[in-house]
Parts: sequence; structure tokens; C-alpha cells
Amino acid sequence: MRQGGKKVISRPQRYRILLGFIAGLSLSLAVLAAGYLYYRNNTYRLTEQEKLQIRQLALEEYRQNNPTSLVYKITTDKKSGDILQDKDIAPAEISESLKPADAVTDPSLAVGKVIRCDILSNTVITESLLYGKQDYPHDMRLMEYSVLNLPQKLQKNEFIDIRIMFPNGLDYIVLSKKQVTDLERSENAQRNIIWFHAGEEEILRMASAIVDASIVEGTILYAVPYIAPDIQDQAAITYPVNLDVQKLILENPNIINKAVTELETRNRRLFEERINEDHQYSGRNKVFNDNNVQILHDIPESKTFESGTETSVEDNL
Repeated sequence: MRQGGKKVISRPQRYRILLGFIAGLSLSLAVLAAGYLYYRNNTYRLTEQEKLQIRQLALEEYRQNNPTSLVYKITTDKKSGDILQDKDIAPAEISESLKPADAVTDPSLAVGKVIRCDILSNTVITESLLYGKQDYPHDMRLMEYSVLNLPQKLQKNEFIDIRIMFPNGLDYIVLSKKQVTDLERSENAQRNIIWFHAGEEEILRMASAIVDASIVEGTILYAVPYIAPDIQDQAAITYPVNLDVQKLILENPNIINKAVTELETRNRRLFEERINEDHQYSGRNKVFNDNNVQILHDIPESKTFESGTETSVEDNL
């Protein structure tokens, strides 16, 4: 329609144009929104992948700088004497620097073993916490001996052979590869005490050797340490137990105590002889006389003693 030479748009056509513009604008906005959402989602996914990759790289670097080892731990609290079963242990990782030297790395070495003491859950299993039933038979006891000649450098936890040497030079192994549980040395090595585990048969064997040593003058019972017990095999026992001594022990158990007393007396006599020899060699008088009585001499007048006061050997040396 024209009015005065101008083209006039009718109202219905105007509405159609407006609606077309709005529809086109809406479609453009929808396309832009879809594109934005697509871009955002892909960017988020890429960011998550990058984060995951960074975490993996950081974890690998940490593991390289801080190596770990596989160990096994206790899953529940355990009491002393309990026997470990498969369900009681679980694998775990621990820093190599914190791993115990005797940590169990093979579950077969732990299952069936007995626990030495009460332990809590998540405790790393170590060999020192366990022992086998066969390692501690019912007749095993902690024995104490004071009649052995011990090496000066012998230390606690070392392994030794106990030998007996007769005056004619015959030398036998009484017990082999016994671990020293504890050790006590008196001043001047006058009396040494040693403790180790022994079974019934070993106790009787030692008793026989002690009685033999007390009967045969000049016989010596002594200990010889191992140099590398981890790789050295246990020595074969060569001492023939005296059947007569065994019979004597059975008839009179006090014979062992008498034999121990005899050997301690003999060791004391050797100690006194050694002290006297050292004094005489240096030009001094003897400390002990032949009757094992201490000799008091060269006491300055300024030192006075009351009647009945005891004087030790060290005071006169």
C-alpha cells in the first residue's frame, strides 16, 4: 500500500517481521549458549585430565624420592601366646627408611608362629615378635653357670661353643652354638657368670662335664665364640657323656652343686696364684699365702683398723 508515494507496511506484516527477528535472535542465542556449554564442558574435562596427570606425576616423583616396601601388619589386637592365622595379617606399604630390619615380607613366615608379647592392631610384623613352637620346647630353661672360663671380649647375644679340655690335651665340644642370653663379669675376672637357654639333655650334658672337670685335676671348661654365626654351621658335639657320672648324678643330685663348688674353688685358687705371680714379678710381696689366707703387709702406721674389719684384695694391691 502506498500513501503519498511512500510504501506503507501493514500491521500483520510488521508483526511477522518482528516475530522473525525475535525467532532469529533466539536461535542465535541458543546456538551461542550451546557452543558456550560445549566449550565449557570440554575445557573442564581437559582440566580434570591435566590435574589427574599432574597428581600421577607427583606421586611417581614422591615414590622415587621416598621408596616404600611391602610389609605385613596385624589386623586385630593380639595377646602373648596367640598363634597367627591368615585372617590376622594384611599387606601394607611403609617407607623404606622406617621399615624394621627384621620385618616379615613373606606371609608364610608369620602364619602359624606364636606371638611373644601383647601387640596392637596395625603393628608391623617382625621376626623378633614371633617364634615357632619348636624353637622353645617344654624342657627348655634359662641356665646360669659360673664355672666357665670366658673370653675377655665375649659380648651378650654372641654364639659360643662350650668345650672341655683335659690335662692330657684331649679337647671336646660339650655344647655347640649356644647364644649368650646375658653375661656378668666380676672385678679382676675373679668370677664370671653366663646365662643361656638349654634343654634337658643339654643340662645333663653340662652337669656331666662339670663333674668330670671337678674330678680330673687341671681340667678346664671354657667358651669359644663364633666369628660369623649367620654363615657358620653348628659344630658337632664330641664330648662323650660319662655313664658313671650320669649314674652318680641320678643317685645324688647334690653332686652337681659339690662339683660347681670345687670348680669355683679351683678358679679362685688360680686367681690367687696369678695375683701372687704378678706381685712377685714386680718385686712386691705375695698377697695370699698357700692356705688361701690374705696376707696383710706394708700397712702404713697412719692407717688403723678396728678389730674384725674386713680388708679386700683390692686394698692390698
